[in-house]
Amino acid sequence: MNPLSPIPPIPRWCFVVPVVLILLLTPVDGWIVSSMPEKSDFERGDLLSLFRVLGYLPTWILVAVVLWAARRGTGRSHNDSPSWSLVLTPLISGAVSEALKPIFRRPDPQPGSEGSWQRSPLGEAWWDGTDFCFPSGHSAVAFGAALAICRRWPGTTPWILFAATGCAATRIIERGHYPTDVLASLLIALIVSQWIEPVISARSGNHSN
Repeated sequence: MNPLSPIPPIPRWCFVVPVVLILLLTPVDGWIVSSMPEKSDFERGDLLSLFRVLGYLPTWILVAVVLWAARRGTGRSHNDSPSWSLVLTPLISGAVSEALKPIFRRPDPQPGSEGSWQRSPLGEAWWDGTDFCFPSGHSAVAFGAALAICRRWPGTTPWILFAATGCAATRIIERGHYPTDVLASLLIALIVSQWIEPVISARSGNHSN
């Protein structure tokens, strides 16, 4: 355990698993996405819509504000580290994901060329990752928030990780991303969470002194 943080570090195997899965699924990436329903025939239901919302940063900012207000209202604790983690972990995870898109330049899944890793040519707006898919920004946000929650409240782990995985699955089902895209986002969120928790804990400790 890092002396700066009361939260145990993430086990190493958690970082290894996404890497291994990326290597294993890369050859079948295109086949998985091509087996999803066509966009014109697909209707997102309430459950998938709920999962998708978990990939939006404003969702977690709102949850963090509610959590901060609830903890302040009890008068028992003024430790704001859970709220900071719930904002910063998905924020930085999503930002890193978006910053990597123009570097990898993997095109969004297109009918007939699913699974392609051919880099898109540089254009005038080379920094714009709108039409690139690796990694998935929504998935990075969802996994970042899930890690911020389950590392503090381990009892929530199966439920919150299931919800974050559901968000990642919507991106594949809707042909917006490949499985390797969302696995890369999970890896990013794990790295960000491992790095940022000691920083948040140190900040909270300094403010409480």
